[in-house]
Formats: sequence, structure tokens, C-alpha cells
Amino acid sequence: MKKVLQCSKWMLSLILIFGCVFSAGKGNAIAAGSSAGSAASSVFVAVNDTLVTYPMSPVIHSGTLYVPVVQTASAMNLSVQYAQGKITLTHRGGASATLPADGKNTFVKNGRTMISFRILSEKFGFSLSYLPKQNLYRAFNGGAALTDAQLADKYNGYIQQHKTQAQTPGSKPAANARTIYITFDDGPSPYTPQLLNVLSQYKVKATFFMLGNQIANHPQSVARIVKEGHGVGLHGMTHQKNKFYASPYSALNEMNMDNAKLHEAANVYTKLIRVPYGSKPYFTKAYRDQTAASGYHLWDWNIDSNDWRYQSNPQKIYDNVIRDVKNMKGKGITPVVLFHDQHATVTILPQLIKAIQAEGYTFKPLTSDMKPLNFWNDER
Repeated sequence: MKKVLQCSKWMLSLILIFGCVFSAGKGNAIAAGSSAGSAASSVFVAVNDTLVTYPMSPVIHSGTLYVPVVQTASAMNLSVQYAQGKITLTHRGGASATLPADGKNTFVKNGRTMISFRILSEKFGFSLSYLPKQNLYRAFNGGAALTDAQLADKYNGYIQQHKTQAQTPGSKPAANARTIYITFDDGPSPYTPQLLNVLSQYKVKATFFMLGNQIANHPQSVARIVKEGHGVGLHGMTHQKNKFYASPYSALNEMNMDNAKLHEAANVYTKLIRVPYGSKPYFTKAYRDQTAASGYHLWDWNIDSNDWRYQSNPQKIYDNVIRDVKNMKGKGITPVVLFHDQHATVTILPQLIKAIQAEGYTFKPLTSDMKPLNFWNDER
């Protein structure tokens, strides 16, 4: 194994010196598990024997691969702290490193902190290798049991599947490439850990549109949502129509306050928003102009599970969703499903996931670089 890894490390050195010629020349880089953009030059990242999944794309800039710091640090058993314009990473064994947020080794993209994969790896004693066929970058240390070739075999099927072009919600998918986006509103709640357990068990990614006060009440669940690669979005603070829709500024202010709560809990910001009760009829152009000017992207749904209505009858939730998913499948439209973070939904979710997977769907999180789906057809 050592000989194989040393050879791969030498290859990566050449690639880094000459500007990552295997991927940078093709433009955007897409992460495993990401649902954004063109997938022709998808970039995948592994730490030791595990592929890391991300809620947004790693990027290659000037020959350097940058990755979202939260998920990568977690895979390396590192904790992350932000203070006074610096990022401090600490290993469970006690070693630590502090980097300035100077735009060189780290920068912020779409509310998430990106870090140089090479710098992060070297700071904590990881060696690097590169698998050109899979476009897979690997950081490894003594904890790695697989050779590069074995790692490639382990994840080759997943990588080939996720190199297909992502679908725009509401659009018609390519043949045999079906994606579904499931979303959960009003959380986090006492049921969120159970919900996350189900998603983890079935290797499913989702998106959570969360209320600021609920984030403050359940920060550990929020941190876990981000750590496990799910999408995060904002749902405001009050969920009260007369307060949220009092003016365009009040709506924007609630989203900004919600984003601040998210950052306190998980060290990330987001640009995804979903307004209380859906965007029609209250979230008119004046409101949308206000939030769009701040960089927010408005999301609604095209399948309503009505789970809030059938909390005592989870089977009805199942029937509603599967009926509509099959209808969307027949029309060739990518589904975005509205659920709520509640007990009834958690109880029926395993059955739902298995049925949707049987229809040939892959579950992905929403990301900020996707064209949003909303009732106004506002693509900002």
C-alpha cells in the first residue's frame, strides 16, 4: 500500500504544480453529493477510506482545491472554531492550527467557509493522493486501510452515478436519471435526531428550512444537520403572518436574524429561504426584491405531503406523497417535497424512502447555486 500511495502522492504534486490540469481546465468543480451545476468535471474528496459528501461544491482556483471546512474537518476528526477573523482547527489528540480568513488559504462562498485541501491536510499530517480516473482527491494517514485502487473500487459506482448532470427542480430529467429533493420545515425539534437517524440509515440527503428560535433551542441538531451534509435554509423567526409579512423589511429582518442563529449553531450561513405558508399570495414582488437584493433564493415546493394535516394518520401522508411522486415521474418533472419536522413524518419516513427509491430516485439536498423553484417563477 505504501508504494502505491507514494506514487499517487508524486502524481498529485505534479498536478498541483501544473494547475490541476485534470479538472481546472473544465471550469466548475462539483462535489460528491452536490446537486449543482455541470457534472462533466465532478471533483470527489476522500479522507482515509471514506468519501466525504458536501452540501455545496468544492472549487479549484489557481490550481488549488478548496473544500467546505466543516465536513472535511469532521472527516479528519477536527473541531472548528471561528474568532476574530481566524479559523482554529483542533484534533481530538490535541494538535491544533490557526489560519487567517484572508482569502488565500480560506474564503467564504455562499455562506460556507472553504479551505485549501492541501493546507488542511498538511497541517495535520495527512499525505495526499489523486486518482485521475475518478477525479478523486484523497487525504490519508495511518488510519487508512485501503490502497488507492481499493478505494476507487469501493466508490466507483457512486462516483459514476453522481457524475451525471443534476436536474433543475420542476424540469424534465435525463433518461434514467431521477432526482428528488425532500425538505423539512419548522424545525429543528425534539424529533430531529430521530429524523436524522432515518436519513443516515438510508443514506439520504434532505434540506431543512429552520426557524431561528428553534435553532437556538436545538443547536446540536443543527450542527449535526450540517455535519452530515444536508442542505440548510431559513424559515424566519416568528412564523406569524401578521409579523413576518408586516413589510418587506420585516420579512428580510427575520431571515437575517434566522441566518445569525444558524451561524451561531453551526458556523455556516445560507442563502436559501422558504417563507411561512408558502410564497403566494403574500410574498409579492416588493418582498422578493428586498430578499433577492440581499442574495437570498426563494424556494417553495411542487409536492405537499400535508403531513401537518394528518398527524394522527401517517398512512395518509404516505399515500399523498407516493401518488404525487408517481404523477411527477409520469410527467418527467423533478419533485420537491414539503414535509415538517414532526413525529408523524418521522414514523412514516422509512416506508416513504424505500418506496421512492423503488421508483428509481436519488435524494439530494438543495444548494444555493441551483435555480430556485417557487410559485412566482422568480429565478433569482
